[in-house]
Amino acid sequence: MEYKHIEYFIETCNYKSITKAAESLFISQQALSRCISKLEKDINCILFKRTVKGITLTEEGKYIYEQFNPIIMNFRNTVSKIISVLETNPKVLSFCCAPGIFRNLNPEFLISFQEKYSKISLNMLEMSDKECDEYVESNKNHFGLLAIAENRHGERFDYITVKTVPLYLFVNKNNPLSKYNKIKFEMLKNEKFLFMDKKSYYRKLVNGYAKKHNFKPKVVFESSDTSQLCGLVDKGKGIFIGIPELYNKALYKNIVIIPFEDKTINWSIAFIFQNYDYLDINAKKFIEYVIENA
Repeated sequence: MEYKHIEYFIETCNYKSITKAAESLFISQQALSRCISKLEKDINCILFKRTVKGITLTEEGKYIYEQFNPIIMNFRNTVSKIISVLETNPKVLSFCCAPGIFRNLNPEFLISFQEKYSKISLNMLEMSDKECDEYVESNKNHFGLLAIAENRHGERFDYITVKTVPLYLFVNKNNPLSKYNKIKFEMLKNEKFLFMDKKSYYRKLVNGYAKKHNFKPKVVFESSDTSQLCGLVDKGKGIFIGIPELYNKALYKNIVIIPFEDKTINWSIAFIFQNYDYLDINAKKFIEYVIENA
C-alpha cells in the first residue's frame, strides 16, 4: 500500500469525481483510475461503486476514508508549515523554454509571479525543442515549456497543457491562395514551404499533416528565426505555417494569414516533465500560476 495511492483515494473522495480529482492532482483520469485499482487490489476490497451517475463509497471505502483522511490532512498541514518557514530563504527556479513561447503567453506572467513570490527567482533557459527534451530527460527535477503538436503529447514525457492555439497559413498577398477565407491542407501540395529549423518539432508537425494528405512538402528554406521566415513570405518566396503572434503586421504588409478548415491543425503550449510528483514545490507553484493565468 503506497502513500500516493492513499492520497489520491482521499482526493477522489473529497471531489466525489475522478475527473475533478485528476485535474486537482495534475494527472490523467486513466492514471488516477489505475492508482485506485492498485489500492483496491492491495487491500483486497472495492472502494467505490461506479454508476452512470458517478461514484460513491462502499462501506469498506468509507472505513478506509475515515481512517486515513485525518492522517493525510495532518500531513498536508505539516507540509504547509514547513514550506512557509522555508519560503523565507531565496530560491532559484530554472526551467527550459522554447524561443517565442511567451509571444503567445503573456510575458507579464514572469514578472507578476516574482512579485507574488519575491523569494523565488526565475531562471528561464532558452533552448530548442530537442534541447529542452534533453534537459528534462537529464534530471527528474527538471521541467520545460514547449509548443508541441497535440498528437505528440505523452510520447516521451508527462505533460500539462497550458493553452492550445490554431495554426494559420502565412502567404503572400499575390499568391492565389490568399483569396480564400479558409484553407484545406491538401491545397498546399505544390507550394514552396519555409520551415523552422531541424532542432524544432515544427518539421515533424508539418510533415505529419502533409503525409496525412498524401504529399511531401517542398522545403526551400529553413531557419530558427521566424522573423526571417516572415520576411521571405512577405517577398513571395514561399509559404509558412505558424501562429499570428509570430509576425509584425506593420512590418510585413504583404502577408495574408488564413485559417485552416481542419481545426485539429494546431499547436499546444505545454509543460513537460518526467513525473509531476518529482518536481519541487516551487516548480509546482510556477506551473499552477501559469495555468491559472494563461
